[in-house]
Amino acid sequence: MTSLENMEGGCQCGNIRYRINASPHILYTCHCSDCQKQSSSAFGMSLIVDTAAVEFVNGDADLKFWDTRGGDGKLKRCAFCPDCGTRLYHGSEDDQQISIKAGSLDDTSQLQPIAHIWLRSAQPWVVFERDKFHCFQQEPDNEEALAQQWQKHTLNR
Repeated sequence: MTSLENMEGGCQCGNIRYRINASPHILYTCHCSDCQKQSSSAFGMSLIVDTAAVEFVNGDADLKFWDTRGGDGKLKRCAFCPDCGTRLYHGSEDDQQISIKAGSLDDTSQLQPIAHIWLRSAQPWVVFERDKFHCFQQEPDNEEALAQQWQKHTLNR
């Protein structure tokens, strides 16, 4: 399997570029209404990484931010390109980890999410392979256990 370290990505117009210098903790798809709106699609893909592992190689000074509150009431800081509007990541109040919007990566072919979350908001036409993915009606109770399963899964591919 190709390493999930040193992945690169950026916005649609190319103004902002980043590199992830460490293995991500987890990848899942989120079907909440916020992710549907920000992705203009049926779901968003969230790649959880340590904030310190993300290196902006171009345009980080140009990033714009928009703050909102998640379903749990916590602050969610959304980073996007001011030129093309591409959402690049979400952060939180502690910013120890961020959620890279995985569709902004240059190569997504090595990515395979382990879970689908917020299924109660999922579009009715989306079909889930429940024997292949962990599925949650809302946020999982134990994301750390899910991250450990994803790490095992990525090592065994």
